[in-house]
Amino acid sequence: MTLFRAALLNPVDAQSWQFFDDGGLLVEDGVVRALGRFDDVIKNYPWDPVKLDGVILPGFADIHIHWVQHAVRGRYAEALLPWLATHIWPEEARYADSALAQRRAQEFFADCLTAGTVMGMSYSSPHPMAARIAHAARRGDWITGNVIMTTNAPADLIAASVKPPADLAFLAEAIGRAHYAITPRFALNCTSEDLAALGAFARDQGLAVQTHLAESMAEVREVARLFPRALDYTDVYDEAGLLGPRTVLGHCLHLSPREWHCLKARGCWIAHCPSSNETLDSGRFDLECARRQQVPFALASDVGAGPSHSMLHVMQRFRRQHEAAGVRVDPEEALFRATLAGARAMGRGGVAGCLDPGRRADFVLMPRGARAQSPQAWFEELLEGSPGELERRPLGTWIAGHRVSTISRGTPSEPALPC
Repeated sequence: MTLFRAALLNPVDAQSWQFFDDGGLLVEDGVVRALGRFDDVIKNYPWDPVKLDGVILPGFADIHIHWVQHAVRGRYAEALLPWLATHIWPEEARYADSALAQRRAQEFFADCLTAGTVMGMSYSSPHPMAARIAHAARRGDWITGNVIMTTNAPADLIAASVKPPADLAFLAEAIGRAHYAITPRFALNCTSEDLAALGAFARDQGLAVQTHLAESMAEVREVARLFPRALDYTDVYDEAGLLGPRTVLGHCLHLSPREWHCLKARGCWIAHCPSSNETLDSGRFDLECARRQQVPFALASDVGAGPSHSMLHVMQRFRRQHEAAGVRVDPEEALFRATLAGARAMGRGGVAGCLDPGRRADFVLMPRGARAQSPQAWFEELLEGSPGELERRPLGTWIAGHRVSTISRGTPSEPALPC
């Protein structure tokens, strides 16, 4: 057992959190056993505490990030479709090189840990080997999928893509069903037949699904042209059987009322990517409608359109973007959407995402600060700064109760995480 002593901030839901100015966090075998006021915890567990100078938060979850775009994050700012064709697809083609993929994967996971991100859902390039390399190099709890592109894309990426469903079973087995997601890049890169085959395979194998939906108006118009029989963009995925409680849809900026009702009925999750939406000028997520329809969503960086993998930066943009439009976002909701909501979107809500007893002891230590007079004021102060400053703000990251190294190669002491 290890008893940590520090200030503690633990998300409960979108409206509330627990705060302990002098808190105790008891960890046994990588799992939280007790949480509360230090005096109360030590009364029942009289262990010598490990004192940490700062505030402990749960580790962050990023449910929509392209690890193969990490090296070019924030470099380009065009509209979505030309940005993909001009910059991103040539970059992803480089991941046919396994040595480059290995080096970049180590850098990506080290950077995530430095920023306090301990779990998430990542998009790989079309190359099966790159996805396997990312899975082997992962540090934390990650679900990965190789993007599937069978049409309307460069020939080399189409050639590298796994063809559904023949080659999917081998790859899903190699990575493991708990860590693999069926990942059509978006409707424009797949035929109706391919999408239906992916939907059937995901249902048969019980796999997560991740893709993009309605990120830009140009994309929506092009989907309507290529799929004239569909009611709308969402219907393309629905007819293919790709929508369900294990589906995470990136962006969802330009949806009709019918589409919102469909997502609610199917139990889908939305990955809300405020920093990416700003960078590509894609539009503002309809937060009011998501709340009104009670469609579940969590925050995500969407690197590389997003300029930073820091979830502190994502939370900053989440609050400022919506509040500029007159929509209130409290600190409690920002923290919840970047932690426990993300874990739930991944199907990990019972094992991670908060510091409740029974959860995996994944947490990050933040500086205490000097000006704040309340937990809310401290949290607002925590989110101040540039992307680079926020990426380096955490003082340390722990996975399953072990402090982890943030150099590019993991240390042997870092535990393998159960699902």
